[in-house]
Amino acid sequence: MSQDHPEGGLPVVDAGCVIATDEVGELKWKTVRAVTHQGSYETSIQVRCDGHRVSLSGNLSRFGRPENLFGFSFWECLDRANEVLKHYGLPPFTAGQRIEYAKDRGRDVRYAWTGARVSRIDLTANFEAGSMDGAHAVMQYLGTQHAGRQEGRVLGQGETVAFGGGKRQYWKAYIKSLELRRHGCTDERVIAHCERVGLVRYEGTVRSNALTDLGAAYLGDYERGFAMAQLVRLFEEKASVFSRAEKSTDDLDELPRHLRATARDYLAGMDTSRSLSRATFFRHRRELLAYGIDISVRNVRPFQPRVRVVELVRAQMPAWYQLAA
Repeated sequence: MSQDHPEGGLPVVDAGCVIATDEVGELKWKTVRAVTHQGSYETSIQVRCDGHRVSLSGNLSRFGRPENLFGFSFWECLDRANEVLKHYGLPPFTAGQRIEYAKDRGRDVRYAWTGARVSRIDLTANFEAGSMDGAHAVMQYLGTQHAGRQEGRVLGQGETVAFGGGKRQYWKAYIKSLELRRHGCTDERVIAHCERVGLVRYEGTVRSNALTDLGAAYLGDYERGFAMAQLVRLFEEKASVFSRAEKSTDDLDELPRHLRATARDYLAGMDTSRSLSRATFFRHRRELLAYGIDISVRNVRPFQPRVRVVELVRAQMPAWYQLAA
């Protein structure tokens, strides 16, 4: 998040600068380096001010905590950000004023806010698969699916599945207990809980251009409730991959008759987009998604009948879990 203060006069907060000059020594550009604001448990926040613009970035939900199994709301993160700014004598992030302006001879009315602007936000939710075996089964399933237009990519030893990776949005799912151990978490109670319930974390990074398109780039839009509603809608849309396979079958003969041939061809490795008309391909894809089969993803795994159903539920915070830093 960042905010411009045209009047200036703010404390300069930086860790030096990087400059570039031309062949005769004339300044071409100058970039101020951010100060690393250290917290406990090897966490940090980046803060910068050149006297006019205040910028802050970092994982505010994780800052000062040994782990972030459950995190803070947007407004709680904003409060934490403003506490860090206060430490450096900087003003808090505010919404400012909404300014409307017309384009195309008044036929297109747009707006902007004079206050803080959000250039990246991370959205997360936890799901319980019931056991570690269930969590691994979920990851294997996600690796055969699309989230929106992004095909799932299995990373590491199968503990992470990523969707996308462009400059606008990035989504991934991973087994939380393995991620906690990899990052040196020493709270065995938290790790044991994640293992017992088979906790899977799903998270998305939404960057500046996507936030602008969603109407979620200004703090003012969060204050009026519009921005967060847009982000919740986006998250639920992307997280629908978890609830897609609402039906289960161990035998392709149990599929509706008009889908059996398509499913068999796909699971045998055929490219069904070539053997079916465009309309039939997309209709069959939509219907087969309910059985966890996504024919738009290239099949590189032999078919294994599903002999059990993993029921995912939204995770609940244990009574003993401490959220405050």
